[in-house]
Amino acid sequence: MIGGTIKKPGIALGIAMAGLAFAGATSSASAADLGGGGYADLEERIAELEATTARKGNRKVSLTVSGLLNEAILFWDDGRESNAYVITNEEGQSRVRFLGEAEIAKGWKAGYLLELGIRGSRGDRVDQDTADGGAAADQLSTRHSAWWLSSKDYGKLWLGLTSDAADGITEINLANTNHFASSNKQYAGDGGNGFFIKNNLGNNIAISPGSSLRWGNVSSPPGAAQQIGEGHRENLVKYETPTFAGFTGSASWGEDDIWNLALRYKGEFSGFKFAAGIAYSEINKNNQNTWRRGAGDTDELGLSASLQHTETGLYITGAYGHLTDDGVSAISASLDDESDFYFVQAGIERKFFPVGKTTLFGEYWQTDRGAWGVPVTGGGGNVISIGGDFVTGSTYEGWGVGINQNFNEFFDLYLLYNHTTAEISTTSGKLTGIEDEFDYVVGGAQIKF
Repeated sequence: MIGGTIKKPGIALGIAMAGLAFAGATSSASAADLGGGGYADLEERIAELEATTARKGNRKVSLTVSGLLNEAILFWDDGRESNAYVITNEEGQSRVRFLGEAEIAKGWKAGYLLELGIRGSRGDRVDQDTADGGAAADQLSTRHSAWWLSSKDYGKLWLGLTSDAADGITEINLANTNHFASSNKQYAGDGGNGFFIKNNLGNNIAISPGSSLRWGNVSSPPGAAQQIGEGHRENLVKYETPTFAGFTGSASWGEDDIWNLALRYKGEFSGFKFAAGIAYSEINKNNQNTWRRGAGDTDELGLSASLQHTETGLYITGAYGHLTDDGVSAISASLDDESDFYFVQAGIERKFFPVGKTTLFGEYWQTDRGAWGVPVTGGGGNVISIGGDFVTGSTYEGWGVGINQNFNEFFDLYLLYNHTTAEISTTSGKLTGIEDEFDYVVGGAQIKF
């Protein structure tokens, strides 16, 4: 076994003798040198290897290493230019996970989660001029670093960098598609990043403060690579209740300040599987983390649900998010401070082939943003403007079809096509003279280990 250890002197001696016998074909003197000195040297070397070999935890705390790799090819067409990039798929980022636990008392366990994200070419940061995502490429990031304490009767307490109570709340899906076709659409860009929306002459469009118009401006508010209503990973304290009749509640608080409450359900009835969740979040305007999603204080509602017929594999999944940005209304009472997001995916997932389940689906989504409020350092915020006019709202709409083929539960091959459109309004009316359509195809694979 690679990385294993030799524990018995008899086995070690047998290996040494076999090696020395082979060497004896060219030197009989070496074969005869199996005295105390040679054996002691071998035992010393074995001890050194044992001291430096990774083990499965200590005698009390377990260690499980797992993870996944998710790489793909992104083919894109902005109406004037097309190309293909190799990307790390941010719908399900490549990662390695270290998980452990131990019983500390009867009915009580303690454990830890350490997870590192791995990126080559970051898929939600590439654009027409940057094939690898620029400064965001070739990075390691800490996704989770937290300990937990749990009881079957009293629930689970987390402390450290990990998912807040709302993380994953808009991504509940009983079908196997979240690794490449989740509700959080990021291939064109997110939160002010990604591909440029160009004018009809093929030039970038300047927006204030100091940037250029991108698809990420219409796809989601600034900040995290997530949709409206979706949670994130934070330095926080989180509590999860025990599961009762299929329901699990959670609450978290972190940073300065973020807090959220969530309720999830999972169960089966009358030949159907059903899963759902809802969460409410508030983010304080003084919070300066990188995923703050407004010009001031914001509150968000996120929810999703998924229903699947067990026998046929037919399923439908839907998600909704709502955001209110007090920072926008503080700048001007006439500006729209609310944003909404809708997503639906439906299809069939069943074992057409003996190697594993096949998933075929279609999907539609729409994000209706109010005024584009953005935070500024030190608190407060402003509203993005184009040519001196405030952006008063936008609609980001898309549809697509996809297929995923699973192999023996650990390997997935996938292909996705999405067509997207954008409509942007300013204080002078609808923004015209822009390339407002974007198409892309993503083909790749995920392998779990």
